[in-house]
Amino acid sequence: METRKTLVVGMAGGSASGKTTFTKLLVESFAGSELNVELFNIDKYFYRGKEGGPTFISPSTGEVMPHNNHPNSADNARLVADMDTRCGEADAPDVLIVEGLMTLYVDDIRSRLDLRLFMELDADVRAVRRMWRDMSGVRGNTDPKFIGTYYLECARIGHALYVEPSRVHADLILRGDADFQNSVPLIMAVIRERFAQKREG
Repeated sequence: METRKTLVVGMAGGSASGKTTFTKLLVESFAGSELNVELFNIDKYFYRGKEGGPTFISPSTGEVMPHNNHPNSADNARLVADMDTRCGEADAPDVLIVEGLMTLYVDDIRSRLDLRLFMELDADVRAVRRMWRDMSGVRGNTDPKFIGTYYLECARIGHALYVEPSRVHADLILRGDADFQNSVPLIMAVIRERFAQKREG
């Protein structure tokens, strides 16, 4: 029996750029269609202060903090192994979407992608969105001073060093402030075309 060929799509972009919202809508839009689509969120592989993850010393407090904006902030080896396993299974999805900050930066992830997407958004808008998101409690600490300090000392620097440069690897660059109801169907069409090409190849 012919092995199923999974199309692997990567979505990268800055923190609070809209990449998670976009990929979720993309997966939902494929529901019930001819393609079976699954999502791997790199955030689920984050160390977040656990042993093995990178750290930095806060210039303002002197505290050792988890570095969640570094290429090694996630267990990339486990992620890649899970990707390979899932794509090789008998019930492998037609499309696997991998979403996260460093999706296009980490070579072991990037080399497995058939389609590379990058979500861009102005830094000030991302900073405000990040503040609103984190103050809602979804990331733990809701103190605005802590959130702002962490952004300035870690997230902004990590974005400049790793995330932003990785956009050069993107096949398509999307805007995080665009109307996703318009852009999602366009990306769906690209995915369908790439999937058909992969199956023919």
